[in-house]
Amino acid sequence: MKPVGRIAFGARLAALAILAALATLASCAGQGGDGADPAPEGDLGGDLPGDVGDPGADAVDWLKACDPDDPDPRGPACVRMVETDAAFDALSIGPTGIPNWERATKYMVPVRDDPALIPPLVQNAMRYPVHMEFLASVFLPGLDLPTYMAMVTVRATRTYFSGNLVRIDDPVQGHLYGFTVYTANKLSEQLELAEVRRIYQQLQSIVTAGPLVLTFEPFDAMGPARARTWIDPGFPIWFPAQDDVTVETYTPGITYGTVRRYALDAFDAAAAQGQVGFRDLAVVDSVPFDVATIIGGLVTGGRQWQLSHVNVRMARRGTPNLFVRDALTAFESWDGKLVRLTVTKGTVDAPGDSWAIAETSEAEAQAWWTAHRPRLEGVPVVDRTYDTLDGLGAMDVDDTPVPLVTRFGGKAANLAKLYAILDERYQVPGFGIPFAAFEAFLDATTITDTRVSPAQDVTLREYVHRLGADPTVAVDAVVRKQLLSGLRTHIQTAGIVPPALVSALVAKITAVFGGTNVRVRFRSSSNVEDGLEFSGAGLYDSTTVCADDTLDGDGAGPSACDSAESKERDIERGLRKVWASLYNDTAWDERDWYQVPQESAGMAVLVSLGFPDEQSNGVAFTGDPADPTDRRILVNAQVGDEKVVSNDASKVPETDRLEITEGQVSRIYRVVNSTLATPGVPVLSDAQLNELGGLIATIDATIPVELEGHARSDILLDLEFKIQAGTGQLKIKQIRPFLTTPMTL
Repeated sequence: MKPVGRIAFGARLAALAILAALATLASCAGQGGDGADPAPEGDLGGDLPGDVGDPGADAVDWLKACDPDDPDPRGPACVRMVETDAAFDALSIGPTGIPNWERATKYMVPVRDDPALIPPLVQNAMRYPVHMEFLASVFLPGLDLPTYMAMVTVRATRTYFSGNLVRIDDPVQGHLYGFTVYTANKLSEQLELAEVRRIYQQLQSIVTAGPLVLTFEPFDAMGPARARTWIDPGFPIWFPAQDDVTVETYTPGITYGTVRRYALDAFDAAAAQGQVGFRDLAVVDSVPFDVATIIGGLVTGGRQWQLSHVNVRMARRGTPNLFVRDALTAFESWDGKLVRLTVTKGTVDAPGDSWAIAETSEAEAQAWWTAHRPRLEGVPVVDRTYDTLDGLGAMDVDDTPVPLVTRFGGKAANLAKLYAILDERYQVPGFGIPFAAFEAFLDATTITDTRVSPAQDVTLREYVHRLGADPTVAVDAVVRKQLLSGLRTHIQTAGIVPPALVSALVAKITAVFGGTNVRVRFRSSSNVEDGLEFSGAGLYDSTTVCADDTLDGDGAGPSACDSAESKERDIERGLRKVWASLYNDTAWDERDWYQVPQESAGMAVLVSLGFPDEQSNGVAFTGDPADPTDRRILVNAQVGDEKVVSNDASKVPETDRLEITEGQVSRIYRVVNSTLATPGVPVLSDAQLNELGGLIATIDATIPVELEGHARSDILLDLEFKIQAGTGQLKIKQIRPFLTTPMTL
């Protein structure tokens, strides 16, 4: 395999000629505004409001995303009305595997009357089987699992009710439409009658294909128990029949792992804190709502169904997954042991699902893990000798005498290669701190290894090598997390940064940015980042730096570049923070999953201008990452410097899709308005979208990309942009390739 996917360029002069036409694009100032940042709501104490009507004149037009004329062959992403069985068939998946449940999809309704919230709708499970993925793809880009759980399942922070919408084939009543409701798995979070009545009233107005009823999953014990206490609830309830299933296989297969038994809350906490991984077999007393981290296998004490988040997630990964009645008891004798688990699905000749377990050796398990997870080949070998602080325009983008990524990492190399062919007005000033500085830091700084007797002082390089080679660190997530935390703390508090490097950075910042009182960003640019088969998005840290904070010599805030910043942002602190982030828990685990030797990872730094005052910012893809068939440019934008991926449901970014014809924007689809923008005023004007879309289309058509055996049609470009305040000038600050097809084992 070629070196890990990077943007690759040929002759610089030829590339410059290709994009010369970009200079003719108009630069237009757009409009945006600061909006209110509403406090989270969701406490439904007291009387509940009535039905949610159509959004008012000032409402966000959420339903543009549910365009009935959506050209996708699977239909629109969501609908506002389900009037017939045929309409429900087009949105749902079946069979469900649950008695009497023919087909199923998901719904959502707001908890209160508020035109700023998404109105009641039914999602298209043919396109988005998982509700969180539907929201992240259509309405809330960057939505993560903790935010989603708070927004949907917890009363104190809930903004939406959501659950399954199923068609029930009742032997007496015929077709019924049943809804369930997602809640945190706690008695205190079980729904009150008034809450369910509100959901029923809203759904009844949009689901008219048949009688609507409240129902429950067959394995839900708390919900039906509470519902049976209600007298004259004001809506019908359909109680599922119980069964005597003791084992149910969802994803068959073989896996190896250490058995870890959890109550649900403990499992959710362990997964969120990175304490369970692909070398662990999780046995949970009930069904987790979702499992974002990669685990070796899952056994639940509650039954799952076809469209449950966790079931879909495990099936996609091929992770063995099954229900075992009284799971914690069934696996009690195996707790803490390394085992081989075989999960089997029943057949006509051998009916009945089953599982078999046996203790195994670490050598056998390690061999299986090595053979059954992806291996990232061709990781660039860092150049430890090149120590020049090159500006982006001075970098050798022709990859001679060595690939640029080996000197300055993925982020800096990709941006330098783009800037080599991009009109200067779209560029952001910047330079690179090469790997050589970090490599010298690894050799100059020592740390005490207390795991050996007697304790030894070793270099950071040796210590990282020891951690990577230690089987206990590999297998025990708790030990690994503790050791990595100690390593990062040591780097940030005791790491030795040479004064000569600091002086050189002060001089370079002055030359590139015009002075030392300018805010700059130190951005991670590792050799295992921004590649085709390893994005590394979000794994490492970036930080703001002020050279004057280094020069003042007092160590006390506020920052000389920003009086609102209470602490100093000196160069030494910035370097240590970015370098330490190479050993973030998730970064270490991701490299481990892809079988990248930990000592082969290095950290260069991209230094770019900070934007203290920007009109807007955003992210654009040359297609839809969640839907490879949609090749319209996808743009997410937000006012000011508010993050597009802030994961705050009250700060939803603007979403636009741009149809391209002959290299220019031929149609703008305004899908979602920003909740922070002035009502009626888009974050990006039509003129700005036309400029952005034309620029991106030209880049996409001309920029060479190393395919590494993939089809070019499987590769999107992911770009970050800014619109400067005052001038309205568009700037491209980052670019990386994005692979729409998963890496094969």
